[in-house]
Amino acid sequence: MASTGKAVRRATLEGLLPLKEQFDQWRAARRRGEKIPAQLWEAAVNATAEHGAYRVSRELCLDYAVLKRRGALAGESTQLPAPRFVELRAPQGEPMPASQPEPQCVVEMANARGATMRLQLRGNALGGLPALCHAFWSA
Repeated sequence: MASTGKAVRRATLEGLLPLKEQFDQWRAARRRGEKIPAQLWEAAVNATAEHGAYRVSRELCLDYAVLKRRGALAGESTQLPAPRFVELRAPQGEPMPASQPEPQCVVEMANARGATMRLQLRGNALGGLPALCHAFWSA
């Protein structure tokens, strides 16, 4: 009876077998000092999502640290930076009644130190809101 660890290892090896064969073919045909092609590195990095970096590096005879670094770099390039400013727009609706000639907006903010700021904006004063928010959160 085979132990669970051996069964998992065999299943992982089978999942990596096509990629291992590609690496073996490349290694058999490469010239001395030739670097691993980008598409093979990319496939190895993608395989780490399913099999883990340790297992992939071991099965494909790759440097674990290099594989982890390439995976981190690939992850950074696909992530979007956090938004610094979010624009909110009111839905299109009926025009404002004549009794309110100017639009009005109230903005309340709090920073990490607990300071708060409340702004009452009228008319076209919204144009300066991003700079005010940045100054408040940076202070």
